[in-house]
Amino acid sequence: MILGLCAACLWLGLPDSLQTQTLPGGGLTGTVKSFDGKPMEGVAVSARAQGKTVTTSVWTNQNGEYDFPPLEDGQYRIWAQATGFDRGLSEQAVTPGKNVTQNFTLKAAGNFEQQLSDAEWLESLPGDTPEDKGVHDRMKKVLITTCSTCHQPGFVVSKRFDRDGWEMIVNKMGRIIAEGDPPEKPGGGQYVPPQLDENGKPMGVQHRLWAFRKNDIIDYLVRVRGPKPFPLKLKPFPRPTGEATGIVVTEYDVPNNTGTLSTLDTKTGRSTRLTLLKDGSTLAEHVPPIANEYRSGSDWTWGTRSDEQEGAAIHDIALGTDGNIYYDGLGLAPDPRGYIWSGTLMKLDVATQKLQRFPRPQGLGGNFANGKAVDSKGYVWGSQPTGLFRVDPGTGEYTEFKALTPFGRSYDMAIDREEKIWFAQLGIDKLGVVDSRTGDISEVVLPPSDEQIHPGDRENGQQAGGGWNMNAPLYAKGPRRMGADPNGDFVWVGEYWAGRLAKIDIHTKKVTEYAIPQGRYAHPYKIVVDKDHMVWFGMANADLLGKFNPFTETFTMYPLPTRGSNSRHLILDTRTEGLTLWVPYTGAQKIAKVQFRANTAR
Repeated sequence: MILGLCAACLWLGLPDSLQTQTLPGGGLTGTVKSFDGKPMEGVAVSARAQGKTVTTSVWTNQNGEYDFPPLEDGQYRIWAQATGFDRGLSEQAVTPGKNVTQNFTLKAAGNFEQQLSDAEWLESLPGDTPEDKGVHDRMKKVLITTCSTCHQPGFVVSKRFDRDGWEMIVNKMGRIIAEGDPPEKPGGGQYVPPQLDENGKPMGVQHRLWAFRKNDIIDYLVRVRGPKPFPLKLKPFPRPTGEATGIVVTEYDVPNNTGTLSTLDTKTGRSTRLTLLKDGSTLAEHVPPIANEYRSGSDWTWGTRSDEQEGAAIHDIALGTDGNIYYDGLGLAPDPRGYIWSGTLMKLDVATQKLQRFPRPQGLGGNFANGKAVDSKGYVWGSQPTGLFRVDPGTGEYTEFKALTPFGRSYDMAIDREEKIWFAQLGIDKLGVVDSRTGDISEVVLPPSDEQIHPGDRENGQQAGGGWNMNAPLYAKGPRRMGADPNGDFVWVGEYWAGRLAKIDIHTKKVTEYAIPQGRYAHPYKIVVDKDHMVWFGMANADLLGKFNPFTETFTMYPLPTRGSNSRHLILDTRTEGLTLWVPYTGAQKIAKVQFRANTAR
């Protein structure tokens, strides 16, 4: 009875956006304790109805108590998870108006390395091996800047191979890296003299970085993840406490997007794939997600997967004017006039569900368009390797804005409240700025790294000229994804390679950096800023959603219930009174809705 009362109190504390849900159902509550009878705070408890594609997760409070929002009627599988403990599993029937109690007692696990997130794996690796060459954690930085973008690093280092196996894997990686190399040197110019590979072909920037590190990578992996035992001191992050446990995460399984664009109906969980055909018509197909619990990330004991490279993984999402979530492989922008912009370049009319192509002029800056946004005049802006482009939707006319420093690998972009267009130059640690009113272009240089760098690594990075998508010098910051405060004077960028957030004053261009707690290997990614100026960011390697309070300069890390989520984007849902965020999982083929039970404006 006391538990039920406590659960009711917790539920009444939810913002209106959660309290007013109309889903029928009964209350699912319980406690989680360790084998010695002590309550466990910060344990993830998840529930999924049989035959459904939606999973709901909550976390236990300081008393080990949890409660779910109203769930639909059905037979549910329920499980509780905490790193370092065996998974608790049960089944219960949930009926409207009936309280259901499910308690768990978790037993400490023996070897729990498979439960680690990617960032926890890297934290657990040794930093004082011969391959580190006297620079503490050198090899971790080598791995994070060489082997962690096409796939999550945990997917690699959780395995064991002998020398032949690791050589084969690393050499295959080198071939993939070479194929993705740009023909130009970051910052402009050519490599003189050229460095040739084993086939006599000139190496590009990424191939040069990889070739210098190749033997160290193989030797290190054979040492710490070879056939011979190597003592690892596992370093899982602390479980969430306090405010960080007060969330409800609803995850929707979705299929790969192998069409032009896909949509998720958030009321039914149904996904529809939209494909622009050669005759200009749009094909709409209902496509169910592929059910594979071993690859879903829901059971942490199965370790991390690598769904990103297995075909058209989710990357970006956008909220349509119809209330549905739209997703594709890379680069989406909502348009308040009722459109979704995607690719290079497509427009979806949300009302008619018809796609229209906006052909790019031949020779315009490259096909990458990771970042997109619509300004107050209705122009569509997009990033491209050489800078930015702007499209007039009325005429289809493209205008190109070239960065002051060429070939910086422009990635994401954001529009500040004064209509200046900012774009991150991933390869050269700079940000470009376009004044949309005058067309003037300027740039901001990020401060140099303050970490110890081996002289050979520094020379290698300088000879390469910078980095690109998959590889970077060990001293690189890596501005990748970004966001602007729509009501403030700052833009924010995630330093992908350095594990930091950077704040840039839109007037003075002053840069202030903040190291993310336990985030050196987390790969901070997309950033959004809410109406209270709170800075929200995803992390590709950490299975966490971060919040930074710029007034107190403190971080809060909210957990995600899927292992290997590889989150690379997020959006704010402004339709709800309480804060709601949507987060796509590039590594696990899900889209998550995150709602908060406490005031986030602190």
